[in-house]
Amino acid sequence: MSGVTKHIYDSDIRDILSMWNTELKRIRSTLPCQYTKEDIIQSLKTYFPHEWHSVEIKYIYYTQKDKHLKKRFGKARFNMQPAEQLLEKSKQYRIIMSSDFKENHRLKYSDTLRIEAQNSLLANRTPKIQKVNNKIEMSKSRVQQVTPTYIDQLIGLYERKGTSQKDKCYILAELKKYYSPRIIQFFFKLNDTELNKQLRQEAFYHLQNFSYQPRARKQKYMQVHTKNKKRRAYLKNTYPNEVFSIEHTPNELEYRIANSKEQGIKRYDFFISHSYKDGLLVQKLIQHENSDGKDVFCDWINDSDYLKRHLLCEATLKVIEKRLEQSDALLFVKSEFSMASVWCRYELNYFNELGRPIYTISAEDIEKGIFIKNIEQNAWFVDSNYKERVLLANTH
Repeated sequence: MSGVTKHIYDSDIRDILSMWNTELKRIRSTLPCQYTKEDIIQSLKTYFPHEWHSVEIKYIYYTQKDKHLKKRFGKARFNMQPAEQLLEKSKQYRIIMSSDFKENHRLKYSDTLRIEAQNSLLANRTPKIQKVNNKIEMSKSRVQQVTPTYIDQLIGLYERKGTSQKDKCYILAELKKYYSPRIIQFFFKLNDTELNKQLRQEAFYHLQNFSYQPRARKQKYMQVHTKNKKRRAYLKNTYPNEVFSIEHTPNELEYRIANSKEQGIKRYDFFISHSYKDGLLVQKLIQHENSDGKDVFCDWINDSDYLKRHLLCEATLKVIEKRLEQSDALLFVKSEFSMASVWCRYELNYFNELGRPIYTISAEDIEKGIFIKNIEQNAWFVDSNYKERVLLANTH
């Protein structure tokens, strides 16, 4: 194991053990009279659930790295233990599990004191746990919780040798629109190995949004893996400091759609046509479709940085048309608001001209937790002037 790699891994393990030492001191008084390892683990999961989960994620990450290394070089490098086994290396765990400590705990034990300790720790921890839960839920509400079918192509484009800093920024922006174990693992990889400061920081903050507690990597510990002197000099001295800022306008997205690979490879199972006034119901619908493995297009998730209401223009139409073309079917959320929306009529008419299936689901059914989709049989929306109407509606 190289010095730098060993330093990073060992630092992660030290951080975990230090964290547990602190937490174990706090849960000692909440343990039953005669406790086991399982009681200790359950207490940690109860009072420090996100911290425990962060260790499980690290285990998955290093296990995946070992799997890759073993396949390529024939030998694993990290051999990280699962959280339940790693816990045994904690100093405080060994103290708590010692026969002397157990006997002292038994002699001093009181059900009343234990309940008081549990209530006190729960009162202290519950607001903090809820705060993290809210942060995670907020982050999840802005993404799709599914792995897109074109994930391998997206990651392949990012990792290709000739991919520019600019293109990597765009690809990373696309990856951040999804939440799944595969994508989270890729962000961990970027946080550990990406030489460019801007991209590495983006990965770091994205992981923080979901409370994965990544370690911020210092530039001096980043490794350059090439023997080519010219490329090595570029990767070491120039590439780390390159910066690119995406222009978040419909015109910019229209240009990317026409000229970039990360936009051209997209496919969606459904284009969700809806009124923004039904946003909460649509979010519920997206979660249901994601749980069924469906990748959907919703403008305020998939293109939220570009399709802003104060920037509506002809480029907006071009972008929407492309997203409709990239979708296998359209799912219309029927409500009093969407029935009156010129944008929904525009989307329905354009998709109808593509000759692809249009499904309807009522807002009332979504509210009740019913997600039955029906083929739209009635062409009530057909309008030969639908494009003119939507442009006219947004000039007033």
